[in-house]
Amino acid sequence: MPTEYKRKCPEGARWTKEELVAALQAIESGEMGINQASRNFGIPLRTLRRRRANNNTEKTGLGPSSILGKHNEEKLVLHIKKIQSRGFAPTRDDVRHIAYKFATALGIGHRFNVDSERAGYDWLNSFLRRNSSLSVRKSEGVSVARAVGMSRPRVTEYFELLVSILQKNDIMTKPGHIYNMDESGLQLCNKATQVIATKGFKQVSSITSGEKGETILVIACCNAEGTILPLVFIMKGKNKKAEYEDAMPPGSYVYMSAKSAYINSKISVEQRVQ
Repeated sequence: MPTEYKRKCPEGARWTKEELVAALQAIESGEMGINQASRNFGIPLRTLRRRRANNNTEKTGLGPSSILGKHNEEKLVLHIKKIQSRGFAPTRDDVRHIAYKFATALGIGHRFNVDSERAGYDWLNSFLRRNSSLSVRKSEGVSVARAVGMSRPRVTEYFELLVSILQKNDIMTKPGHIYNMDESGLQLCNKATQVIATKGFKQVSSITSGEKGETILVIACCNAEGTILPLVFIMKGKNKKAEYEDAMPPGSYVYMSAKSAYINSKISVEQRVQ
């Protein structure tokens, strides 16, 4: 963590922006003079005169501002949120590299590392403190094929078809007849990374080149009443070992597939997955 210097606020700097605006309004309206306004609102006389002459009512922090400046940091925050919404949430190193490129393109003087073309970790941690809407999150890997294939029209079409089938077969009010089957691939090599994303965002996806690596597929099926059918596990390989089924729920079965651990119509029929 970077060294964070907490400066004690001097007595003359404890005024607020609202007090400054009220003091300037009182002076302009003739309600009181500048000396009296300085005493009543607790604003140093020289500060009040300078602010009045420059028509400046913004209250900034003590000491130097951030390297990129408030306005440019707001642009960087919006850029991070934008690329996150498209499935490309940046990592810590990505944000440090973007900050370096940003400062270089704008011609802003900085002390970032020129060799690695990255801002320092001290700057990154300070940047996250100043912009509390961002936080470091653990992302969830999503392949390009899944990301491109999902769209609002396709989702809408799916649910419209589902409702029509339920109504056609008169099972909308029969939860025991409605089963949902889903598969979940437990991938041993596709490790998601930590990224910087919007704080409070429920799902943070990070698109990968593909869903590669050793995979164990788990098939679960249950109806709307909560009745769960035995689980089916699909593993890539030819030789099944007895210990593969150790500690599994009763009735569970491990199916060995020579080509891949993904389900197909042949496996569904052979294992009577309903």
